[in-house]
Amino acid sequence: MKYFIYCRKSQEAEDRQVMSLASQNEEIDRLIEGDGEVTIVDRYEEAFSAKQPGRPLFDEMMRRIERGEAEGIIAWHPDRLARNSMDGGRVIYALDQGTLKNLLFCSYAFENSSQGKFMLNIIFGYSKYYVDSLSENVKRGQRTKIRNGWQPNLAPIGYRNCRETGTIVPDGEHFEIVRRMFGLLLTGNYSVAEIHRVAANEWGYITPTVRTRGGKKLGLSTTHNILNNPFYAGYIRWQGELHPGRHLPVVSKSQFERAQQILGKRTQPRPQRRSFSYGGIFTCGACGLSVTAERKRKPSGREYVYYHCTRVHRTPRCTQPSIEEQELHRQVLAFLDGVRLPEKIGSWFMEAMRTSKDSFADAKAEVAKKLSDRMTSLKKQLSNLTDLRVREVVGDDEFAEKREILTRELAKTEENAENAKHDQITFEPLEILQLLCSKAKCWFEEADNKTKRALLRILCSNPILKDKKVILQARKPFVELGLLTGFSHLRGDVDDVRKDHAACEKRTRLRKRLQTLAADPETVEVAKEARALIEQIDPDALKQLDDYDRSFRAIRQSSS
Repeated sequence: MKYFIYCRKSQEAEDRQVMSLASQNEEIDRLIEGDGEVTIVDRYEEAFSAKQPGRPLFDEMMRRIERGEAEGIIAWHPDRLARNSMDGGRVIYALDQGTLKNLLFCSYAFENSSQGKFMLNIIFGYSKYYVDSLSENVKRGQRTKIRNGWQPNLAPIGYRNCRETGTIVPDGEHFEIVRRMFGLLLTGNYSVAEIHRVAANEWGYITPTVRTRGGKKLGLSTTHNILNNPFYAGYIRWQGELHPGRHLPVVSKSQFERAQQILGKRTQPRPQRRSFSYGGIFTCGACGLSVTAERKRKPSGREYVYYHCTRVHRTPRCTQPSIEEQELHRQVLAFLDGVRLPEKIGSWFMEAMRTSKDSFADAKAEVAKKLSDRMTSLKKQLSNLTDLRVREVVGDDEFAEKREILTRELAKTEENAENAKHDQITFEPLEILQLLCSKAKCWFEEADNKTKRALLRILCSNPILKDKKVILQARKPFVELGLLTGFSHLRGDVDDVRKDHAACEKRTRLRKRLQTLAADPETVEVAKEARALIEQIDPDALKQLDDYDRSFRAIRQSSS
């Protein structure tokens, strides 16, 4: 009788303990050795899971049997032929029709009779049950890992799977490289392509070798995936949902949200031969696309730089007029003048902060209440979103997208609330911001183009250009500092004010507002960005501020 030999080895977990293809062939050769009634027509070796139909070599073998090229199949065990109901039914149906007359197995004796087919059907059914139960056990284990805060599969670059503890831990230098990549992104001065170039060429970074992968230079797409992966902020994305993780994050949740804002901006400039002062900063106030720069030469030979919407060369064409760089620069300087605190007020702020003996208890309580209210609001929005999905008002894609946004915002707020409980609140963030406000215009006029863009990104959010007018909205901490200048006693003579009882009450209220502003998580985050930039621009100014603070605290402690 003519036979096909069929050996199968799955690459998935269900068959990792099953004999290899070579071992199966050896057992089959031993089975048919010396059997003159067995004629081998062909051998099939397939590395494919049988839990779903669609194995190409198995399907080809069954078609050849139906054409009469062979009358039997030899395999190591029935589960090599089928682990799903369709393939198992196909084998039994071929036995019923007579196109398949016999089956030989190394570990099972088959008889082509009603009882034999009944037992074969039971074995196929048990094989399917084994796969299904194994799948359920694996999924249950994965759900348990997710609930415990650990990612069930392979850790991303920067981390490694710890076999001893079953957790995910930082992977030495790879973890630090990823941290430095996020650091470059958060400066706002590097595109993904530039970060990739720095990591691959300047740092010479080679990805970790895991099994058959890695050991190569970092790819551009991998760089983009790293900077977009919420795992590095302490999340686990599993089956379209975000879950809190227990692994050590590379960046805080606030920093990750800031990174996503930078990546999501449509104003990210392409690599250019020339660098323009305001390239990649502004968006068009009419259509929302980025504003680009263009250099033009007059007949007289004089060159001008103009800024205009990128849709000027597209259809439909944006009708917003262009603006000359000199005029744009004048309006930006006017904005920088607006955020600069008057010298008398700035000095009073510094003195008030350094001489304040009030505790931050009330400020911490106020910030905690704001964060608690924000968390309650976000949880309610998540609940309402789920209700809308149940009533089929929103679709699956929209639901998943909005749920992830709300989940990330809730996690960031919870992180800020937890940090607010333990972090020591000082006036240092406000001192940094006050220093930036007072020096911003001077630094801006002397800085290179990259530093100018970094200054504007820290000072303002969503810069817009419309009708030849610059619309710059200062970020919240700078707006609050500006509002505090509205206290009337700050505009008068300090000596006269001290004699005024009403002014004393105003100064007390001002200190309270300064404390609340200093305790605000957004103020702390912006101050960190500002400090990092000042260290690059004018480290001496920062050193003088730190030295003055230390000497002032020393004098205060000695006097007490």
